[in-house]
Amino acid sequence: MSDSFMLTLKDRLNACISELDSIHYLFCQNPEADFTRKRKVSFEDTIRFMIELQSKSLPNEVIDHFGHTPDSPSVSAILQQREKILIEGWKYLFSMFTSDCLSISSPLLKGYRLLACDGSDINIFRNPDDEDSFINEGERGYNAIHLNALFDLLGCTYYDFDIQGKKKLHERQALNTMVDRYHDAVPTIFIADRGYESLNTFAHVIRKKQFFLIRIKDINSNGILSAYELPDSEFDTYIETTLTRRHTKETLNHPETYTIIPQYTDFDFIDDKCQYFNISFRIARFMTNEGKYVCVATNLPENQFSLEELKDLYKLRWNEETSFRELKYTIGLINFHSKKRDFITQELIARLIVYNYCQMVNQHVAHLQTPQKDYDRKYRLKVNFATTANICRTYIRQGGDESKLLLLIRKHMSYIKCNAKYPIQLRPKRNRDFVYRVA
Repeated sequence: MSDSFMLTLKDRLNACISELDSIHYLFCQNPEADFTRKRKVSFEDTIRFMIELQSKSLPNEVIDHFGHTPDSPSVSAILQQREKILIEGWKYLFSMFTSDCLSISSPLLKGYRLLACDGSDINIFRNPDDEDSFINEGERGYNAIHLNALFDLLGCTYYDFDIQGKKKLHERQALNTMVDRYHDAVPTIFIADRGYESLNTFAHVIRKKQFFLIRIKDINSNGILSAYELPDSEFDTYIETTLTRRHTKETLNHPETYTIIPQYTDFDFIDDKCQYFNISFRIARFMTNEGKYVCVATNLPENQFSLEELKDLYKLRWNEETSFRELKYTIGLINFHSKKRDFITQELIARLIVYNYCQMVNQHVAHLQTPQKDYDRKYRLKVNFATTANICRTYIRQGGDESKLLLLIRKHMSYIKCNAKYPIQLRPKRNRDFVYRVA
């Protein structure tokens, strides 16, 4: 078994942290004073401490990280050092490590990278003064932030993210922002659910010379397809139209040529200088196994992706839903160690870095698995992500024998139960308070 992968990955993480430390003055509140004196907790120590945070109380986290000695720094010292670091520093570290992850392993499908976009609410500590995140519902109200993320469906890692307050949530705008700052030359398919249906989003992806596969409302709804005459059956067709906000005789009398965008609808590429925008995309409608129709919009070429392939491609989007569950409960995203929004954002980014690290190891072990014959077991086996995360966190902090750790991960496999269905129980998921932490 290859035992150098975990070491290589750890070296990449250490290199990213060291590079950030070498230019830390760019990401400090007060560059002329912050981290200029020699203290117990340096800039690099603070970064490593945040990455190694688990779900314990903050005093116990400090004791575990800095050693069980009276010389360990106080909790107050840690908080003071955290406050000196700007959020941009954490975003830079995430971007560096994510790029390294792609250089190590970046699976593609027909030469395309698959990035799913979705979001998840994360409840934080109650603060009615935070207008961005406070929701005045129920007896007392609550605070929540929304994590919008681009998730690599084949590499099982987070590629980019955008954090918004729950009260001022705008998922389509978040996706447009992440598409605009996407800079990789690899052909990429952005996959999203119905909440991202928007001609503005289609235009952003097309202008970026990339591809999209976004579910849209059915033909009988008030979505994009309501403006066109389409058959009430499966189909795969193209729509070519000119978008405009102008209400003239020409645009009103030729609905087959022009699509008028209302003033209250976002579209970033029409202004006083450019009043018309030509757009062309593909519409596909297919039936699911449950007997329901699903409509998707895409600009993928028909000779590369048939209707059945689009159906299979859209199903892959569900992997991001399961990743949010692992991020929250396996990695421990719901267990914050502060009430400040900036500190919560720091912990969120640190958790994303840890998640990517653990998933890289998890996928590596999965690829090393020999094919399981049907008669060997009743169910197929998969790598247990919770076990991988536990071992990786210990390895990041203490090191160890990589080959033995990989064998240990392989020892703790879990069963894959196909077609298992469980009722969805909708209930609020609150953050875990300080006094309810494990020792």
